[in-house]
Amino acid sequence: MMVADRRADKAVFSVDSRGEWARITVTGELDLITAPLFKDHLAQAITGRVPPRVLVDVSKMRFCDSSALNEFLRAHKRISSLRGRLVLLGPTERFTRILRTMGLDRVFEISEGPAATIA
Repeated sequence: MMVADRRADKAVFSVDSRGEWARITVTGELDLITAPLFKDHLAQAITGRVPPRVLVDVSKMRFCDSSALNEFLRAHKRISSLRGRLVLLGPTERFTRILRTMGLDRVFEISEGPAATIA
C-alpha cells in the first residue's frame, strides 16, 4: 500500500513496503515546515519492523535544511539502536556535497543504485 501526503505544496512524501524494507520517497523541499511530517513518515516506517530497514529515496528532494538533517540524524540513531538500517537512496550531487561537508557521508549508508541492489 502506498500513502502520499502533502504539506504547504512544498513536499510530497510517499511510503510503501518492499519486502523487509519500508521505502519513503521525498519529493520537493524538506525544511522547518515539512520536517515534522517527514518525522511522522519515518516513525511510521520504523514501527512494527524488527529490525527496522528503511530506504529514504531522496533523488527527487530539491532542498534540505538543518531541521530536516536533524530528523535524518534522529532516525539514524533510533534505527541503529534497534540494530536496523537506514539507507539514503540516490542523493543529488548537491545533497551529497552537504553530507560530505558536514561529515555525514560517513554516518549515513548511501546507495546510488536502485533499491533492488540493497541487500
